[in-house]
Amino acid sequence: MEVREEVRLLAQPLAEEAGFELVDVEFSVQGRYRSVRVLLDKPGGITVGDCGAFSRKLADCLDMNQTIPWGYHLEVSSPGVDRPLRSLDAVARFAGRRATVTLSEPREGKRNFDGELMPPEGARVGLRTAEGEEHWFEWAGIRSARLVVDPWERARNRTAISHGGEQHEQ
Repeated sequence: MEVREEVRLLAQPLAEEAGFELVDVEFSVQGRYRSVRVLLDKPGGITVGDCGAFSRKLADCLDMNQTIPWGYHLEVSSPGVDRPLRSLDAVARFAGRRATVTLSEPREGKRNFDGELMPPEGARVGLRTAEGEEHWFEWAGIRSARLVVDPWERARNRTAISHGGEQHEQ
């Protein structure tokens, strides 16, 4: 079994027990250096204390199961503001937010698309561009998808409200 999947199988029940969402597990090898990165979230956000407690439990499980036979570095953190979207459930949850999608194979000469995330339809994910165009992609053809942070979103929303527009804050 692949190390990343084995870590996921150990981390998932620990996350559920603690009331966390297991967002992603990454595993990388550079020479003799092995690194495991686990991304967690929960309503209201994950804390440093949450990450520390989870890290200790997961490290014990990894060591007990000898998942990674040589030394490794374990990092447990929040997914951050540019959160990766690893499932159709995550896409549905963050519909309406700005996101970027990178395709495995180019479409119309492009691999990267950016826009407002639309609720998935079956196994398809949609983005609406600022110009109002809709682009739909098969989930299986997406290499990566993540939220995009727009530092000016709040300012634009405040300006729209002061000029009689609607508020679209999430």
